[in-house]
Parts: sequence; C-alpha cells; structure tokens
Amino acid sequence: MANDDGEWQYSIEEVGEDAEQEDEHRRIEPESMNAENVAFVVLGVLIAVGTIAYGFGII
Repeated sequence: MANDDGEWQYSIEEVGEDAEQEDEHRRIEPESMNAENVAFVVLGVLIAVGTIAYGFGII
C-alpha cells in the first residue's frame, strides 16, 4: 500500500514470511457490562422491533 508521497507504508519485514506472528490462540475474555452499553442495546432492540412491527402493520 503506498501513501500519497509514493512511498510504501509497510516494510517487507512487517508483512513478509519472517514477520512476527500474532498469537491466534489467545482467548478473548468477556468484560463486565456497563449500564450505558446495556441501555443502548435495549434501545436498539426496541427500535428494531418497533420498525418491523410498524412495517407489518401490527402497530
């Protein structure tokens, strides 16, 4: 990938065969839920269900 100056953004050492391998077997640990995040998820679900119900003429 070249930038606007015509120079490459990544070197071959970073993306080639000898590049450092990331740990693909690393586990992703769940974090605790925040009230703000839960509120936005619930709001999104309510809007989606309301939109679908309105589209089918239920409400």
